[in-house]
Amino acid sequence: MLFDGSKALNNISVRLVDQGRGTTGTDGQFIIPINNNVSTVTLELVDSDQSILYPPGGNVAVPKDSSVAIVFIVGDSPKDILTRAVARSNNEIKNGLLQLGVKQDGIEQSLVAFREEIQKMTNIKLEDLKDQIDLDRRRKEFYPQLAAAINNYTNEAKDLKDAFKFTARHAFEDPQAMQVLIDAVNSYNEAFEDINRKHSGYEKMVADLWESEAKATEVREWFNYALGELHSANIFTLNLKIRDINEYNRGEIKGGRKKDFKDTVMREIEASQLQLERRLQELDNRAQILLSRLAM
Repeated sequence: MLFDGSKALNNISVRLVDQGRGTTGTDGQFIIPINNNVSTVTLELVDSDQSILYPPGGNVAVPKDSSVAIVFIVGDSPKDILTRAVARSNNEIKNGLLQLGVKQDGIEQSLVAFREEIQKMTNIKLEDLKDQIDLDRRRKEFYPQLAAAINNYTNEAKDLKDAFKFTARHAFEDPQAMQVLIDAVNSYNEAFEDINRKHSGYEKMVADLWESEAKATEVREWFNYALGELHSANIFTLNLKIRDINEYNRGEIKGGRKKDFKDTVMREIEASQLQLERRLQELDNRAQILLSRLAM
């Protein structure tokens, strides 16, 4: 079984040295047949920038019981982590010197000395460090854009939920209450269309700038939840209730049917609103975890 921390990794290609290849499923499991006389095996990731952190080197003894599942933990290599940390420090030093008004020549001399000292102390190549310095700068430029899109969509969805919760019942008789609902729906739709157009680009930018398919997968899963379970399965249905309220207000519902019609629509709105509230909490939790990991 293959995990990144506590997260099962899906659709990852792996191989057992001298034995064969396999691909993980949604639960992180993979099955690769091995020869009967093999006592130890070494697992490697195929076409991945990550490393197997546990067991060390991916080496493991073959259990006697074939039903026993072996857990492998993957992540960034210590060298990659160190290189990114040094790159971040380089850019923090640069920004600090700029704020102090140090001239460009003086800044560059300080940074060159810093990088050369790091190279003496570690096996980090200057070329790799320069690449990471550029990636760190680009990550800092891109992160606010992604965070703003995620937070804007989440906030607009919350505002829409609140509008239906506190205003829907009044919208059957009050044009101003109806306008509050319409405005909330329109504002939400703008935020939805924004992430619906751009989410693939956001995913690619995370994959490129963080050099992590695992982080790109987290971004993809957040957008899938927002655009799928939240919007398609919940908010889209809730928004259709505007049409029902308009029918009521235009007098298309006659006589004794009016009360039953209104009660039915309100029950459906309240059920959808409660479900939306739970899903919004899940969406918000996922957003906080995702953004905190990308900020590290």
